[in-house]
Amino acid sequence: MPLNINFMQILLHMLNFVILAGGLTLLLFKPVKKFMAERKKYFEDKEKEIAKGLETNESLKAEYEKRLSSVDAEIEEMRLNAKNETAAAAKEYLNNAQEKAAAIISEAEAQAEDRKDHILDSAQTEIGELVVEATQKLLETNATPDRTHELYDEFIKSMVKDAQ
Repeated sequence: MPLNINFMQILLHMLNFVILAGGLTLLLFKPVKKFMAERKKYFEDKEKEIAKGLETNESLKAEYEKRLSSVDAEIEEMRLNAKNETAAAAKEYLNNAQEKAAAIISEAEAQAEDRKDHILDSAQTEIGELVVEATQKLLETNATPDRTHELYDEFIKSMVKDAQ
């Protein structure tokens, strides 16, 4: 054997290598391959879930945008309703105030009329008393029997004239 090469040892090393490669294939390669396949499937499933989530999010986003646009319309409608209610309440308040003012004015007019009547009655009474006093003084000063009849006649004529 030249160069100290033993073919038997080479064949034994090759056999050991084949046994080692076969054993490692059975023990390591298949479980690693299976693990990699499961991992790949896991990430594919996650990717599908994310895609579904994105689709759901897009549909929700579209729905929320639609709701937001309808909310703006609802807010505007509510604002108009509130404005109308406020205007109606203000109108009712003004009507009530006007009614109260009219009632106060009519009551004041009635009181003024009563007071006017009272003052006129009082004035007529005072005027009558003054006329009586004046007549008495006049009679006392000019009281002659002939003159008394003339004074009564003048007084009656003046009263009849004032009454008309």
